[in-house]
Amino acid sequence: MATLTAQIFVGRTHPNHGGINPTHQLFFSENDRPAWILMPENVFGRGSVELDRTVWIPTVEHALEDGLLMVVLHILKDEEVLNLAENHFGNQGVDRAELYQDISKPQLRELHEKCRSVSGDFKIILTTFKDSLLKQQLPVVEKYRMDVEVCAPIYSRLYSRWSNRTKTEGSLG
Repeated sequence: MATLTAQIFVGRTHPNHGGINPTHQLFFSENDRPAWILMPENVFGRGSVELDRTVWIPTVEHALEDGLLMVVLHILKDEEVLNLAENHFGNQGVDRAELYQDISKPQLRELHEKCRSVSGDFKIILTTFKDSLLKQQLPVVEKYRMDVEVCAPIYSRLYSRWSNRTKTEGSLG
């Protein structure tokens, strides 16, 4: 059974309060193999969201950048990145992708590099859960130009069925 270990909200920064008006969210699932699941999330009901669920199987080594590539292709629709992706992915499209099979490593690296220069009026909020694979990949976010907030646990109280114990870590004060 898959487990969600991270999520990304994508939307516009609120000019006064620093929050976000989200239009989409990505969920990062881990278990047998990781997956990014992109869903429309127009919580305030403004405008239209024309996207169904999109699923990618990312590379383990660059899973976070693969998720950011999904943002640039499917939400921001940056023209340069779209054209490059079309050339690299061919006619198979990018709604369902297995990045180990559907694109070569040099082509994927080129797309990641191109995404790093994309800027605009958008923000992401990246939340990693306690043992997410993405925690070790967080420094790559500094190479990107978008507004970003990274949220990670400061406190957890978790019961383990294996040890029949509750473990508390961190502090709320």
